[in-house]
Amino acid sequence: MKKLFVIICLSLCFALSAGALNVIEENFDLANAGDDPVSLDSLYGYFDWNNATRESACDIVTDGGNTVMRMSGYSELFTIDYIPAEYVFSVDIKPVKDNGMINIFVRGDMPGGLTKINPKNAGVNQAFYYYEWDWYAENGGRNGGSSVGGSGVGISLAKSGINIRVKKYAEDSLTITSSLFSVKTGDTIDLDAYNNVKITDTGKEIRIYLNGSLAAYIELSDESVKYDSDGTNFEYYKKATVYSADGVKSGEVENTRLHYKGSQLAVAGRNETFYVDNIKIAYGEHAIEYSNGEYTPETTPDTTKADTTQPETTEPDTKAPETDAITAEQTTAGTAKETEKSNEKGGVNKKALIIIIAVAADAVIIAALAALIPKKKK
Repeated sequence: MKKLFVIICLSLCFALSAGALNVIEENFDLANAGDDPVSLDSLYGYFDWNNATRESACDIVTDGGNTVMRMSGYSELFTIDYIPAEYVFSVDIKPVKDNGMINIFVRGDMPGGLTKINPKNAGVNQAFYYYEWDWYAENGGRNGGSSVGGSGVGISLAKSGINIRVKKYAEDSLTITSSLFSVKTGDTIDLDAYNNVKITDTGKEIRIYLNGSLAAYIELSDESVKYDSDGTNFEYYKKATVYSADGVKSGEVENTRLHYKGSQLAVAGRNETFYVDNIKIAYGEHAIEYSNGEYTPETTPDTTKADTTQPETTEPDTKAPETDAITAEQTTAGTAKETEKSNEKGGVNKKALIIIIAVAADAVIIAALAALIPKKKK
């Protein structure tokens, strides 16, 4: 009986040691208003944040009696590493506004990885952070309008539901634009309250839930593509197909800017103030081993979809004041800065240490179990 008790305890420890590698969660319950986000274990080493101006910030504050993160100005919170499929990303967000400037991103690239000379912004070397304007229409883009972000799927809340922007490659302008898909949920969304947005991503399909109900899903093709003009060697999904929750096809996006070998997750705002809480990422057992995007997804979801199609929604011709853009020089030192921050905070090194400890613990546990279990007589 004693041996059985020990075996059960060791097995539980084994399960916990493995499970601890697969979840990143921050609900701010142990934080206090005014705390530095660096002091929060579930943010430190897993997330980084970028504030483009002195007025921009990611602060820990009290809102409605709860401790949350307030993001203001030109600000973004993003994962240091690419998260491979399969994963679940959940966040409670209080956007206050529905102007498309506050977004949750998945399948994005490291901010500052792609830069372009921007004639309409004094010829600066433009970095495309998650809060940055893509300047497509301003630079003569002929196939849509401008929006925020340089890569990924951007999800913003509206009073009638959600807006999904799939960033994509274009041959004209600065080579970045997007396709917009507006999804009506049937219920009016309270933008002054916290709404839960949950995204599941298998590498084959992205499903988007709003307050517990499926709002839309996106099929991802098996093919990948690189864009020589980028000079980044990034691989993107060749095609993404968007469906409403009931399986009606909304449209296809060719030559996407959705990262093929991993997903950087982000929450960002462009010159706006909003609030986030209950951030959670749950991912595959060995995701940290593939955190640089070298994981190829293998799971194919079993889904049934209607054949009815609708015309693809095009991006509105939104104009942004030219003085409103943040340049690569005005941001905090681009990719070099992100690498430096990652090293300062531990980044992958911290997680690698966790893996080493967990593997060592598992080895000890297995050895203990082997010693405790009686060997079969010949």
